[in-house]
Amino acid sequence: MTPLPEVPGIIEGAMTVIREPDGRMSFRVLISADGERTDCCDRIELIIDPEHVRQALAGTEARRLAGARATDRMPTFPCHIGFSRHSVNSAP
Repeated sequence: MTPLPEVPGIIEGAMTVIREPDGRMSFRVLISADGERTDCCDRIELIIDPEHVRQALAGTEARRLAGARATDRMPTFPCHIGFSRHSVNSAP
């Protein structure tokens, strides 16, 4: 994968998107040297409530229909962020 030039400090990792039983979406990022899942790696997790997921998808579609460019202001919404250093047996 080619890094995006406008994003400094790119590191390799793997991401899993999980729909939680209560409707929240969880974006789980496992960080490792080669991007492969390991038994011991750092983990960042973004947890987004269902209403905010709907708002994000609606905002993305509205931007697409309006012909928005990458330089236009992006919609924002709240999320919960978890961080674990050297997580052992991180989630699937």
